[in-house]
Amino acid sequence: MAEMNNRLTRSLELINKKGLNGLIVYSGGTCSILAPSYLHYFCGCRPMGARNAAVVTKTGKPVLLMEPSWDAERVRMKSWIKDVRGSADFTRDLVRLLRRLGLAGPVGVAGSAEMTEEVYTAASSVVELQPADFIIEEMSREKSDEELEIVYDTARIADIGFETFVECARPGVREYELVAEMEFVMRAAGADDIFILLSSGPHNEEMHEPTDRRLRAGDIIIGEITPVREGQFMQLCRTVVLGEPAPVVREKYDMLLHAFRESLAAIKPGVEASAMSKAMNKVISDAGYAKYCYPPFMRARGHGFGVGSLRPGGAVDDETRVTFERQQVVVVHPNQYLPETGYLACGETFLVTDKGAEKLSKTVTKLHVKEV
Repeated sequence: MAEMNNRLTRSLELINKKGLNGLIVYSGGTCSILAPSYLHYFCGCRPMGARNAAVVTKTGKPVLLMEPSWDAERVRMKSWIKDVRGSADFTRDLVRLLRRLGLAGPVGVAGSAEMTEEVYTAASSVVELQPADFIIEEMSREKSDEELEIVYDTARIADIGFETFVECARPGVREYELVAEMEFVMRAAGADDIFILLSSGPHNEEMHEPTDRRLRAGDIIIGEITPVREGQFMQLCRTVVLGEPAPVVREKYDMLLHAFRESLAAIKPGVEASAMSKAMNKVISDAGYAKYCYPPFMRARGHGFGVGSLRPGGAVDDETRVTFERQQVVVVHPNQYLPETGYLACGETFLVTDKGAEKLSKTVTKLHVKEV
């Protein structure tokens, strides 16, 4: 609870420093692996409804307005903010709340990109809204001990999901049945939400949502396993082959592992994130696959993650000028389409430390072979 109250203190410092009369932290209720949830980070609780906001005055009074109204009790038990109010008419109630708190003039808004036009227009009739995503981003740069504990625990959950992936992958199982087994064990281990892409076959073109295709001997199964716990995300990109893989599959996967290792050496505080991508692409390009390193074949070489990992952003490529910062959580994945093998998945999530990239998963990034 002390940590959460520190968020109020820090937000007030930034509100007053920028000459704002208050702050609105808004959420459209989404849970995205590539976009931050400012409200979740600020209040310590994931909203369920499509319109929710924390309103903070510059004198330090925080109020949470939640939709649907019946969710207020749950949020009240989980959040450090105790003045939680349910709403059956969010736009009307937000306007009333702004007036009752005496807010006028410049008020910052974090999460305005999620606001509907109706909400934005109504709030603008009372206060002068100014972009303030930077307030939450500045607050979240340094992870607390509690956040780091959740990060490590989410990595544990991801490992459990992958272990089930290997255990349950066998001929005859449908893709969606395999994903169901993985989701079950990860939720039982504490995941709040789960995002999984998976594809199987002798030559995969991409990763996608699971289908009803049955696995077969000789399949290359690629998966992107992403559990979420209390706003912290963890991702494993893994390749499993059912039966002995062809020599060319081993050869090309070894190339990706080389690219993976080279990219990790570039991850240090103060280094441009583009260095990670360039190191990865150089290895793959030197092997003769330069054109496959870029669109339309590949989009990004990694990305930041959700709450508390707002940098280096939703995509890391050769043009990413943002620098790595201490305690960022970053996904590094030389996932790659190759004409000889199809799409191969390789990579995982790391914590940026003063010494470099700290591996969070205990399972190994390698070509995994399942005997059949």
